[in-house]
Order: sequence, then C-alpha cells, then structure tokens
Amino acid sequence: MLGGPDDRAVSVGPSSVDPVHREGFAMSSRQPVSSGPFEVEPFDLGRLLAAGAAGDEVVRRSERWLVGVLDDADVELGAADREVAALVAGEGWSVAQVVGGWVRRAAGAPPGGVRELVAPGVTRVR
Repeated sequence: MLGGPDDRAVSVGPSSVDPVHREGFAMSSRQPVSSGPFEVEPFDLGRLLAAGAAGDEVVRRSERWLVGVLDDADVELGAADREVAALVAGEGWSVAQVVGGWVRRAAGAPPGGVRELVAPGVTRVR
C-alpha cells in the first residue's frame, strides 16, 4: 500500500450523505483510499478521481470527496469551511487525501484519549 506499512485503508462507497455519489460520480467500494500516515505522496485517491475525468472535474471530485470525509466525521461545515475545502482540493488530490486522512484518523481516535506532547508540534494519543 502507498505511504508506508502503517497505512489504514478505508473503502469508499456510496452513502446517503456522501456528495461524491450524489453528483453522479461513484468510487468503487472495492478500491481502498488510504488514510495514512503517509511517508510518500499518496496516489490512490488521484487514480480513482481521474477515472474518466480531467482538469476541473478532477478538482471538483476531490472537493466533493473531502467534504464527504468531513461529513462522515460529523464535522459541521459552514460556507467558509466549504470554500477552504475547495482551496485544499485545488492544491491537488494528494493534498486532499492527506488532509482527509488526518480527519479520518482523528475521527477514529478513542474518545477522551490523552494527548502527550512528544516534541514541538508532535503529539501522541494514548
């Protein structure tokens, strides 16, 4: 799997709240999109998003995917949040995948976990 041996793969499939699928674009639930942590630039989301699309459509798909990840994590989004998601997606699907991986990993963290400062800017959840 891309990104290193500790990657967590998350299958992506249709859901009632996933804007990627409401817009007529469906990613196969058999093809996992890694949530990281990443040691190298991830390419799996890009391969899925680019299937049958090019240019601006890939950016729109990336934005819808990222908003879907945020929705799945129960993150309430305002208009400015959606604008920032569009900016992140505009930086490239690998950027969107890394940010989406952060959200997925944070959403999967145990509630009430203890965060320990390991180094400046680096925390560990126990």
